[in-house]
Amino acid sequence: MKEISKVSFIKLIKVVILLAPMSFLFHYIETSLFTNASIFAFLGTFLFIILSSIISVKIKPNFIILINIVSVLLSVFLGRIFITAPNESWFNPFGMNFAIVFTGIIILIGILIVRSFANKTFK
Repeated sequence: MKEISKVSFIKLIKVVILLAPMSFLFHYIETSLFTNASIFAFLGTFLFIILSSIISVKIKPNFIILINIVSVLLSVFLGRIFITAPNESWFNPFGMNFAIVFTGIIILIGILIVRSFANKTFK
């Protein structure tokens, strides 16, 4: 009985890590935290992609895509509340919502690519 609860707890941790709104955090750090934060935001996002890819090796790709869609929607919602651009031209020409969604798509593609390499390595 204890083994079932450990397995379900580990699966819950994996889902929570994949649900992290990284596209929101990337743009929040870039716009709000401090100047020249692009390197910090990029490295954090890169490490997140590697960590979440290794964690999600045994999760089906369809479920990863679904979780990422929820994460991007959460990121857009949080972005509308918390992100204020330093100037009006910050997110031009497409806007903040498009930038957050585009970043989420890039993160998903990165997760799926690194996951495919990790899948071959860890099997």
